[in-house]
Amino acid sequence: MESFLMKIKPILELIPEVKRPLKGVSFKEKIQWTGLVLILYFILGTIDIYMGGAEMPAMFAFWQTVTASKMGTLITLGIGPIVTAGIIMQLLVGSELISLDLSKPMNRALFQGLQKLFGIFLCFLEAVMFVGAGAFGVVNSTLALILVLQLALGAILVIYLDEIVSRYGIGSGIGLFIAAGVAQTIFVGAFGAEGYLWKFFSAMSVGSLGIAFEYILPILSTLFVFLVVVYVESIRVEIPLAHGRVKGAVGKYPIKFIYVSNLPVILAAALFANIQLWGMFLDRMGYPILGQYSNGTAVSGIAYYFSTPYGISNIISDPLHAIFYTLMMVIFCILFGLFWVETSGLDAKSMAKKLGNLDMAIKGFRKSQKSIEQRLKRYIKPITVMGSAFVGFLAAAADFTGALGGGTGVLLTVSIVYRLYEQLVQEQLSELHPAVAKFVGKR
Repeated sequence: MESFLMKIKPILELIPEVKRPLKGVSFKEKIQWTGLVLILYFILGTIDIYMGGAEMPAMFAFWQTVTASKMGTLITLGIGPIVTAGIIMQLLVGSELISLDLSKPMNRALFQGLQKLFGIFLCFLEAVMFVGAGAFGVVNSTLALILVLQLALGAILVIYLDEIVSRYGIGSGIGLFIAAGVAQTIFVGAFGAEGYLWKFFSAMSVGSLGIAFEYILPILSTLFVFLVVVYVESIRVEIPLAHGRVKGAVGKYPIKFIYVSNLPVILAAALFANIQLWGMFLDRMGYPILGQYSNGTAVSGIAYYFSTPYGISNIISDPLHAIFYTLMMVIFCILFGLFWVETSGLDAKSMAKKLGNLDMAIKGFRKSQKSIEQRLKRYIKPITVMGSAFVGFLAAAADFTGALGGGTGVLLTVSIVYRLYEQLVQEQLSELHPAVAKFVGKR
């Protein structure tokens, strides 16, 4: 694989990229860049694409939440191509179909370049699938080409916005866009002109308690998911550490219950959304391999069982669908969680090396990287499996309650905002106490 990457290196070098900062970016500048990118993203969501009079059917609701997209605008594809490229490349590395030592900086840079090139290719492929799946109704070949180019251009702009946040901002653009989109949906759904809160008060004023409960349930479900995620984010296992040279200096290495954050849910939900997109495209082309669709909704086949059964009524009418969807969400979250740990430097060996470089050792054990690795192995893999399974189950269960913004969307948003808050604290610490932040950042 290394030889292949070296052969295509000249091609990868031709891909435009956001220039890396020549010096450290201050906390204030990171806030400014993050805010600027978020504003630009919202602006892109207000620019309608040219549709030549074509009408956009009310479908693809499954696509909007997890991909932070807005139908009919330049961000119709949202972060779909980025996440899909990440899923495929991660599966290839995790299954060792691509054998590559990502610990080498050159290999890692080339791999990231290949993933970016693949993401740009997917911008055009998913644009073709959207048009082919009937997202804009029946259009002629010329209009179809114009639509594809507009959708692909918008998706490529999103890739570069994400790159700006990664290099100059705080967190990741992917998480930022998802959180912003879902937060907007929640606010409008609860407090908009036709919001559930006003409908609840209206129903209560005329004594319709049953209808009032139906209106307030999505808001209560949203609050419940919020509280559960905040509580679970605080659960952690703390391993006592001792400094190898400074006698009496001790610390703790925290391993969070949700060790890999919300990434397994993002990847699993994006995979399910892609199954729906592919199924709709193939069904329209006359090859209903994944299932048949009616009014943009899967009604049979594997695509039906991978679609989200929103609301209690859907669970009661087809419990097998709900059970299968929950199991698949849990299983894929576990798989993606394990793959992510192994490919992103969060495994026991990598973390033991970082602690060893800081001259730290686990209290009560001899000071050696092997000893630290063996101890971390007892925690990291089981916690990854349990944490990934929990967030997968919570995402599915939250969807069933009909929470505003979708259960998965609420789960992702709360988790993203919580992690963003932690990063903000760390960035402030970095400027106030560089020595302390150096240790915190390398944990």
